[in-house]
Amino acid sequence: MKKAEAIQRMTECMRLQRLSRNTIKVYVEWLDRYITFLAGSRAETVEEKTGQFLTRIVSQDHVAASTQKQALCAIIYFYKRVLKMEIGDISFLRSRRAVRLPEVFSRQEVWRVLDRLDGEGWLWGALMYGCGLRLEETCSLRVKDVDIDRRLVTVRQGKGNKDRVVPLPQLLVEPLQKHLRNLERLHDEYAVAGVPVSLPDKLDKKYPAAPYSWEWFWLFPAAGPCKDPKWGGLLYHVHNTAVQKRIRRAILAARIPKKAGCHTFRHSFATHWLEGAEGNHEIALKRLQELLGHKDVKTTMVYLHLLPKLDNVASPLDYRKAA
Repeated sequence: MKKAEAIQRMTECMRLQRLSRNTIKVYVEWLDRYITFLAGSRAETVEEKTGQFLTRIVSQDHVAASTQKQALCAIIYFYKRVLKMEIGDISFLRSRRAVRLPEVFSRQEVWRVLDRLDGEGWLWGALMYGCGLRLEETCSLRVKDVDIDRRLVTVRQGKGNKDRVVPLPQLLVEPLQKHLRNLERLHDEYAVAGVPVSLPDKLDKKYPAAPYSWEWFWLFPAAGPCKDPKWGGLLYHVHNTAVQKRIRRAILAARIPKKAGCHTFRHSFATHWLEGAEGNHEIALKRLQELLGHKDVKTTMVYLHLLPKLDNVASPLDYRKAA
């Protein structure tokens, strides 16, 4: 099978399973690299070829353990789902998983960044910090996903293709109402011009009027419809990189000496939420797990390590020797 055909079949299979665009993109990239590697491999079995590839990306490219696992999942998916082929045990050099804690803003640092943002930029940062949203979840919000009266935000097709509902902070109500009033005028202009928004799951075929309706309009639309005729002049949401660049500029302007970005807002939300949670930490973790959309509570437990240790034992440095 040629590389182009393999990639096409893999993409179609993943789309049928409704996997996220990011997952499809990453898996396809790994398949591309794997097939290129196979051209120069002298191994006889699939298991040997795969093992050699996974060892090589560690020994030569020095990828992290999570990246190596990602490559393994992509290859196994290709053989099992696309080629309908079972593969045996794979022997390879495993990358060591480093124990890393996420970077977190202090509460003061959060506001130093937000104070250097305005308009949509402020809303992006405030939603990621105030609701614990991921970057993609923030960009892909639609008008119907924000219920200001009930103060709820619905995240559609989040990581793992799961929906969830998170509370909308009171501080965001007025800025969002103002944003929606301005957005409604923009929607009317596009609707009159016949510019449709992109919809998931071919809903435009089932509901032809939906691409022009107010409720399906993007909360943060792109600057204009796609000019590539391949995509039919559709209007997409703001691109992730545009948000990342603007947030990064604000972090640099705030002179915060941390390796921080959009996802740091989400980590800060989780840490500060736990700091303010009352009662049993076990119960609080389960609630936080739901808010963040984590599949396993073990993922959420990392934020316990970021909480200040409330003990009565002072550092030796804080004791001064009596004169």
